[in-house]
Amino acid sequence: MRIKSVLNSKKGLVVKWFCRRESIKNEALKRVLRREIMIFRQCDLVETPWKNGGGITRNIAKEQDKTGTLWRLSMADVDGDGAFSIFPGLTRILTVIQGDGMVLHGPDGDLQAGYAQPVRFDGGAPVTATLTQGPIRDFNLMFDTARCEGDAQTLRDAGTYKVGQAGQTCVLHVIAGTASVEGKALDVGDTAIRTDAPLRFDLAQDAVALTITLRPKD
Repeated sequence: MRIKSVLNSKKGLVVKWFCRRESIKNEALKRVLRREIMIFRQCDLVETPWKNGGGITRNIAKEQDKTGTLWRLSMADVDGDGAFSIFPGLTRILTVIQGDGMVLHGPDGDLQAGYAQPVRFDGGAPVTATLTQGPIRDFNLMFDTARCEGDAQTLRDAGTYKVGQAGQTCVLHVIAGTASVEGKALDVGDTAIRTDAPLRFDLAQDAVALTITLRPKD
């Protein structure tokens, strides 16, 4: 696997994405430069086993500049209870996308991370997780607390949506069912990202989706 980097000359940022096929990465490069929509298929993501054997991570994309990472998206399969890695200076928003859920134990108390219910916590805090009913899969957003603001919400009603606005990074992840973005179908586990412009999409009947917006702080 190679990790591809692209310079967005307008913002002086580097966008990285993680996948198997070079053709997909080259197409993503063109879309970044044209401010078009990047679509990441779950089947193209590379699985990285955890060193402790407790799960698997699939990195999707991240944006960074000379200072460091602005934001990062990934999915993880969690097979057992355990401690989270610590990322000082980053805010985390975690959403369980398969399985019943888990309880996050941190210095400020417990957080109930149920299915399709985003939870926000400090990436620099010591947090451990207890699974409620067996293994789960989660979708992870991490962003620089000092330089970014991020929000996540789930959608369950069929219809046409517009997320975000100019100057923001907008993300759609399909949790269940199907969605379409500019005529392109997205299945369970697929992710669409658009930078500097709103993201418009259609959500099918009985589908569940996660949407994320990221914007720089003034």
